[in-house]
Amino acid sequence: MTIDNLVAGQEVTLEILIGGSSFEFKTEVVGTNNGTGVLVKPYVYNDQVVDFTAGSPQSMSFSIHCIDPKTGGRVVWKNLYVHVVQFKGVEYYAIDAKAFGKIAASSERREDVRVILNMPGSCMMEDGRRFSIELIDISDSGVSFRGNAYRVTIGDVVEINFADVAKDMDFNLAIKARIVRAEAEEGGNSILFAGKILEKDNKLLAYLCFKGMSGIENG
Repeated sequence: MTIDNLVAGQEVTLEILIGGSSFEFKTEVVGTNNGTGVLVKPYVYNDQVVDFTAGSPQSMSFSIHCIDPKTGGRVVWKNLYVHVVQFKGVEYYAIDAKAFGKIAASSERREDVRVILNMPGSCMMEDGRRFSIELIDISDSGVSFRGNAYRVTIGDVVEINFADVAKDMDFNLAIKARIVRAEAEEGGNSILFAGKILEKDNKLLAYLCFKGMSGIENG
């Protein structure tokens, strides 16, 4: 699949990578860009189009992920050039793959086996501020959750707190993680966060083991 095969109305994920961290959000193709790329709807925050390239470090790069409609597989275009353009008074991201990046590669990601949670919890920032979250899943190396705290940014260290029962045992967990990914959800009312757990925790490992065993028994 080549990038100019993307069609207006197709959903894609634009990923902004800085070092080992990334910010990504779902967007929509609105047209092609000179045969070497596409135009997509931009990320808007506080009613302003965010220009990720303004004052950006040289290490920043961009990728687009989507589902190939012919194969059903996830594909990616990497090392893209992105800039803001205006068309009929509306701002878009013009994404240029150049010749070498026009052909997509597979972007299937190998992930840790995670325990699905879908439960309430809380997140405490380094300055002591705390806000409510919805935990999505967790493994011994990572955690994902949903919140609406735009003040949390990639690189922040937070403490995730939640309580649960596994194998008739009560667990009250406090897990420190560094935020490595943030994905704005449709409508901009909440953000999906992913964090890398900083320290191996025997209590967490026991919880994951018991929770996994409970899942097998209930299945």
